[in-house]
Amino acid sequence: MPPPTNIIFNGTFDLRGAGWSGTDLETSHTESAYFGNGSTNRVAEMDGQRGQTTIMQQVVAIGAPIQTELTFVAGLRNGLSRNAGEGFRVDILDSDGVVIATSTILPTTVGSYTSYSIPVNFTTAGDYTVRFTELGRNDSTGAIVDNISMLVCFAGQTVIDTPTGGKPAIDVQIGDLVTTESGTAQVRWVGRRRVTAADMAANDKLRPVRICAGALGRGLPRADLRVSRQHRMLVSSPICQRMFGHSDILVSALKLTALPGIYIDDQVSQIDYVHLLFDQHEVVFAEGAPSESLLLHAEALSALSPEALEEIRLIFPEIDAGPDRFPRAKLIPKGSQQTRVAERMLRNDRSPLEALSCPKLC
Repeated sequence: MPPPTNIIFNGTFDLRGAGWSGTDLETSHTESAYFGNGSTNRVAEMDGQRGQTTIMQQVVAIGAPIQTELTFVAGLRNGLSRNAGEGFRVDILDSDGVVIATSTILPTTVGSYTSYSIPVNFTTAGDYTVRFTELGRNDSTGAIVDNISMLVCFAGQTVIDTPTGGKPAIDVQIGDLVTTESGTAQVRWVGRRRVTAADMAANDKLRPVRICAGALGRGLPRADLRVSRQHRMLVSSPICQRMFGHSDILVSALKLTALPGIYIDDQVSQIDYVHLLFDQHEVVFAEGAPSESLLLHAEALSALSPEALEEIRLIFPEIDAGPDRFPRAKLIPKGSQQTRVAERMLRNDRSPLEALSCPKLC
């Protein structure tokens, strides 16, 4: 899964007014011209010429429903009173011109910035306009704005390997064939859960683990990957062989956060968790990295909704017969043992996929 992308073009104004349209734009001066701090950083002033109203806007494309936020910094130029009433209004409008988010910004810091954040809920895909409109006296001495950013990470876009090529996890359907360590397997059930910013604020354990590209070794994953904390990744290492007599084991993503490039992602604003279920527990490939499918054991089942459990019982009525009915694809050590594996890999500068064989990579 790619990292979040700033969909605001030239929000730092390094390219002056490129990417922005509107009226009376003033994006040609440096921060020092307003704050007297010697900075050559280029900024925008929300009051260009006397007698004209500055409107600065650009259109952004949203590919899927998502909750995010528009962030920026703003302040008052030297010489203005902190109660000058200078500022701007921020509006985000859909393609029909309907305002879906708005905020009035009246900075009170003179010669420096304050950070601002405006929550935005894009309920549908489409084109949206981000608009800044001048407020206050129209005398060519307005508020300063910079570092405009809107980070978007479209959840569920993790690429799963299939016999016909990569496919986003969110698009995998029942009946699809997926590449597994043992060959190919047909998807019997797909579960999806959208976790919003509000959900994560209420329960921090819903935040995903981010595995940066290449962090597992052997160039894997091919792109940044986000998984739930208890989702298990394959670890293939001589350390596992020495500890358990098996070179390959499954370790929860949370335990792997002891290693470089793997951490709890507290910046993501929304994520879709996708569960793939097969006739048996499988090792599949997410962004090329070997990872488990849904295991029908008590721990995983407890995280599913009653509706999802009912669907699975229709497909696998033997689910209540006990855990031995669904053997594990690989050894899954106890939590404390998984912690020791990660600690030893860190101490010995070993990567989780150090011993991954060529057939598994191909």
